[in-house]
Amino acid sequence: MNGTMRLARVHGPGDVRLDQVDLPRPGPGEILVRVGACGICGSDLSYIAQGGLGGVEPLNAPLPIGHEFAGTVAAIGPDVSGIDIGTRVAVNPDHGFIGGGGPDGAMAPFIRVSGAVVGETLFPLPDHVSFDAAALAEPLSVGLHALKIMQVQPQDKVAILGAGPIGLCTVAMLRHLGVRDIAIFDRVESRLERARALGATLACNVDRESMTDALSRAHGHGERFGSLYVGTDVFIDAAGAPAALTEAIGIAPYRARIAIVALHKKHCPIDLWRMMANEIHMSGSIAVDRAAEFGEALTMIANGQQDLNSLISHHFDFGDFHEALSVAADADRSAKVMLTFEKEAA
Repeated sequence: MNGTMRLARVHGPGDVRLDQVDLPRPGPGEILVRVGACGICGSDLSYIAQGGLGGVEPLNAPLPIGHEFAGTVAAIGPDVSGIDIGTRVAVNPDHGFIGGGGPDGAMAPFIRVSGAVVGETLFPLPDHVSFDAAALAEPLSVGLHALKIMQVQPQDKVAILGAGPIGLCTVAMLRHLGVRDIAIFDRVESRLERARALGATLACNVDRESMTDALSRAHGHGERFGSLYVGTDVFIDAAGAPAALTEAIGIAPYRARIAIVALHKKHCPIDLWRMMANEIHMSGSIAVDRAAEFGEALTMIANGQQDLNSLISHHFDFGDFHEALSVAADADRSAKVMLTFEKEAA
């Protein structure tokens, strides 16, 4: 295929453009995917705001973005087997760091996918699974990866800090794992309503009741070394708010588990004495090397056993890219915002 296309790339802090670039061509071990849908992630918004992956070093070249996507195989390079042109696929972006530092991004009508291996990078879609539903496999697997790290069991009492898209996806994956005692905390009532629709048993607005009070009421409480603790087994930080994480560490019970999924943009003080005294287990979760979780999330989507409609709030054509970004950045208005590419020329 020859020609050009528009590709979303970050050029500096607050500077994201739809650049006209050559259509990519697949080389050995690569395929070309025509993108059907691509979700806007909080990390995409962070890359734009910071002007790069971490905002520390200036970019050496524009940074392509977009990593939550599904589409149709349009071309196949040498040394690729088990996949045909025309196959509808969801793509695990981990290989090649798609949209996260690598040379390719999915906020474009076409994307080159390296390491094209079925069951690792490529996941063929059943006919009944739409592209936008399939694109949810990426954020759903982010939540599932954190839950696997924390070894969450159905009987666990779980609290999620933040009801943005990853927090909401974590609710869905907790329900998938059989967990029924799920608390989630945010300041945006519309997002808490989505959490309730997805199966959260407690969705608390922290402007009305503190996390400590709500968890004491819902999960029980006690005292250890002269301090209050709650009966919550697992905390998932999907907010990236230092005050919320500090509060969670302060009330975590003996041998609680805490996963950090959020992108923290500020340093957060950690009470190491409390972590030691209560044997708290804390781990980061960046969701790489998660082909198994990606496939599990996609199977859950295909089975249709859970209503995931609450996860997607808006659809925008790629031509309305900047409006889509504006909506995605507005917590009061949006959950997951999806870009579609039907109007883009082949």
